[in-house]
Amino acid sequence: MRLPISALMFLISSFIFFVSWAVASYFLNAVTDAMTPLYAGLGDSTLTGYLTLLPTALGILCAIFFVTGILLIFVVDALADEPEMYYRQ
Repeated sequence: MRLPISALMFLISSFIFFVSWAVASYFLNAVTDAMTPLYAGLGDSTLTGYLTLLPTALGILCAIFFVTGILLIFVVDALADEPEMYYRQ
């Protein structure tokens, strides 16, 4: 009984993390595109380089949270009581 619940939680959490990464990546790319002309005239491209690395860093962070969430789901589900194990009177 535990495996279908964990698989369902796995699908839900993977969808949530994918959507959050896609939305945040889109917003970060919009910020990068808006700020690149502002700093292009300064001759310093380090800020532009940092801004382009932000979506990748966010993707790695989301992957870490995804794996941690899956492990947490399996641990919490493993500690749950089985309906067959309830005491009958």
